[in-house]
Amino acid sequence: MRILFLLIPLLLFGACLLPAQEGGEGEVKKPRGRQAWIVAVAMPEGLDNPVKMMSGTEIVEVTLSKRSVGDPVKIPEDGIIRMIREVPNPEDPDKPLFETLAQAHIPDAVRNALVILVPAEPKEGQALLFETKVQNLANFRGGDTLYLNVSPREILVELGEEKIELGVGDMQVTKAPRPEKAESRAVSYSVKDPLKGAWDILGTSTVVLQPTRREICFFSWNNGIDYHGVTFPVTE
Repeated sequence: MRILFLLIPLLLFGACLLPAQEGGEGEVKKPRGRQAWIVAVAMPEGLDNPVKMMSGTEIVEVTLSKRSVGDPVKIPEDGIIRMIREVPNPEDPDKPLFETLAQAHIPDAVRNALVILVPAEPKEGQALLFETKVQNLANFRGGDTLYLNVSPREILVELGEEKIELGVGDMQVTKAPRPEKAESRAVSYSVKDPLKGAWDILGTSTVVLQPTRREICFFSWNNGIDYHGVTFPVTE
């Protein structure tokens, strides 16, 4: 069943330099109030990991992985969280500046969010490494599966009797058939041949949908279609 989802593209702008804030990084504490979890579709070369995430004036480190979701970050009042990198300040060496590598805005109505980092196309004079997509976790619960297609081809997912067609850039959450209990379902992935218009099988398997976790599947491009899964436990 198709459901509505929240999709927020990254505000694309040039390198954004922010002044260093007082009371910056320190021991990572579990945030209270609204929270955002971070996951990356892929890891750009040369990225320092853990990364620094800025929430309001607070800076915390989050370890990124293609296979798991990072620790939650507090969502500030303005709803904006940034991935930053420290750069020298030519006017005052003792006060470094922060360069924005990624930025996401979480609307006020969203209490808990998943922020998905998608590698951005390199552009001259632009520091951004990632675009972002935001999923409201109120619409992505235990037993559900989220599919995101960032490849240049159309994708077909057949999950049991359900068929999910994903255009380029599409993101969709499928609801668990019986969210209160674990259930095994056959799944197959296919890619559309742009010349023939036919579906070519990428792979088949069996997945177990558990009420204690969410499943994520990313489709990307690496000299061909690449896809991988991420398990996101229900903790909030």
